[in-house]
Amino acid sequence: MTVIPERSAGVIPFRLDPKGEPEYLVLHSALVRNPRAKWEFPKGTVESGETLVQAAVREFIEETGLTHHRLIDGFERSLSYTYVRKGRKIQKTVTYFLVEVLDAASLTRSAEHIEDLFGFWCFWGSFKQIHNLLYHAKIRQVFLEADQFLKWRIVSPPHQIGSQPPTPTETPDGPTAGGDPIPHAEDLPSSTGFQSLPPDSHLPPEQP
Repeated sequence: MTVIPERSAGVIPFRLDPKGEPEYLVLHSALVRNPRAKWEFPKGTVESGETLVQAAVREFIEETGLTHHRLIDGFERSLSYTYVRKGRKIQKTVTYFLVEVLDAASLTRSAEHIEDLFGFWCFWGSFKQIHNLLYHAKIRQVFLEADQFLKWRIVSPPHQIGSQPPTPTETPDGPTAGGDPIPHAEDLPSSTGFQSLPPDSHLPPEQP
């Protein structure tokens, strides 16, 4: 079977709480078929002529409506996986960047997202809460590296001479869906609608 390469790009959005601790944003996909893998970070296909960063930021804005943000220099991580689509084997590589959300007031649901059983299509949470919502081991590892990098930047500003990012620590083995995640469709038209964010008691069950 011929392998067809595809490139996607996305962002790991965060904001700082009043104590200076990061809170991360995930979205509940309407298109991922695996019900345990529906919480994910914004991402999408790199279009012709786009750089990875341009594609990641465009997808982020299309999926959230958040325009007041800034890209964090120095963080770029990729993961790859294969899956079969319409009888063709796809080798997909997804590259993630870190984006700080400076104003979340315009957060708007796109057609790519749907409410979960509790009525929530998005969630801001701590590293532990978001890590428990992510299903696939590879994205959980990328998320761990993003969290470590971000906390290093907060403690050790980039201008500080001799400062170096931490060596990533591997996450515990997590569940996988037969080794291959089911990606979501890209570039659907946007729609509006905003839900309040769930309290901890309404989070989906933690994964084993």
